[in-house]
Amino acid sequence: MEELKEFALDLLWTWQPRIESLFRTLDPELWESTRQNPVLMLTQLGEEGVARACERSDVQAALAGARTARREYYDRNPRFMDAKAPLVVAYFSLEFGLAECLPIYSGGLGVLAGDHLKATSDLGLPLVAVGLLYKQGFGRQEIDAGGRQVEVYSENRGGELPVRRVEGVEVEAPIGSRSVRIGVWRAQIGRVPLFLLDTDLEANPPDLRAITDRLYVPEPDRRLRQEIVLGIGGVRALRAMDMTAGVFHLNEGHSFLCAIERIRELRASRQMTLEEARASRSTASWTWDASGRAIRASGCVRPTPRCGLPTSRSE
Repeated sequence: MEELKEFALDLLWTWQPRIESLFRTLDPELWESTRQNPVLMLTQLGEEGVARACERSDVQAALAGARTARREYYDRNPRFMDAKAPLVVAYFSLEFGLAECLPIYSGGLGVLAGDHLKATSDLGLPLVAVGLLYKQGFGRQEIDAGGRQVEVYSENRGGELPVRRVEGVEVEAPIGSRSVRIGVWRAQIGRVPLFLLDTDLEANPPDLRAITDRLYVPEPDRRLRQEIVLGIGGVRALRAMDMTAGVFHLNEGHSFLCAIERIRELRASRQMTLEEARASRSTASWTWDASGRAIRASGCVRPTPRCGLPTSRSE
């Protein structure tokens, strides 16, 4: 059971078919009914159910295949890993599309971000990612009995998702005259850690607990609160975990406050002026949005191409 849990909590299974096949073989119907969620599936099977399934020859063969796939993947030393580059990239995004059972995405931007993490793991690049853990995620569209289109939200429980709570790590970020407490969860995407921020803590009042309830809330003030948690809270969470990044990649403008927090840090830690902090070599890079725009929150932005868009634009 413990070995299967380790397989479930490493999202390597989302792009390694031999590992995914292990969960599908355990119980095909339960795999589909749990939205292909191995953590929830193992919980519902229980110790006895897993033990009975593992007596079957097809499950034993699938387990052997999954072990081989994982060993081959981690035994391979990608070129970038061998280079032992001192540079660590912090990748910020409001959504990540990694698996249906981790509903923290809505569409293309999230799938792009998820594929970035998987490719980064394959290449062995030194990268950590930061996002939000939504209690309800993005609504699913259904047709009700009257033929009307409605949005349906289901509650996400951390214990039923392929994530782990980072114990002992909480940070604060300013919300007007108040501060919000932020917890941290960790998803493992092969070699890449993804840290997900969560404001649904008892220490917060109801309105602040609800900051991370849904993806892409329509109200501007609620969206700004999410961007504060992601940008400012994300930088502070990395610091609280003793992670130092030299480059911050911001997937579109949602996490632009990351650059503001970096300027504040540089001014406080190195006694820089505002202009010196903006001109610092600690850079941010951006993914262009669909119209080719990027928000320039600091004076040191290196745009990166997406979908064939140009990397330089006339002002």
